[in-house]
Amino acid sequence: MLCAADSNNLEPKLYEHVHNRIGDVDVVFLGMECEGGLLSWLYGPLMPKPLARKFDQSRRLNGSDYGRGIEIIKRLNPEQVYVYAMGQEPWLTFLTSIQYTDHSRPIIEANKLVEDCRSLHIKSERLYGQKEIYL
Repeated sequence: MLCAADSNNLEPKLYEHVHNRIGDVDVVFLGMECEGGLLSWLYGPLMPKPLARKFDQSRRLNGSDYGRGIEIIKRLNPEQVYVYAMGQEPWLTFLTSIQYTDHSRPIIEANKLVEDCRSLHIKSERLYGQKEIYL
């Protein structure tokens, strides 16, 4: 099982090395909040001083978009792929103020990835709330 939540900061070649070392992966959990919050939103209180706006804007808490996600899938050849970290659960609205529609970029990107995985005969879905997965 591999979690690729913050894959935009990792060189795709890394996943190729992982695959060469361990072979096909059973399950990939892929964070696809592709328009993540500012670095200061989560880590601001831990910083010794406020971040410069330019630095804060350039270090967003993004997951994968479709392009990065499908590259991971191609390199790892998993049996199952689950998209998580979308922040859609109702209890998170109070923290994130996220209210996606079917036209929101993260939903479009995640749905496209799930559809493409299914067309490749990879069990896939966008997670919401909870899910039991048997390996």
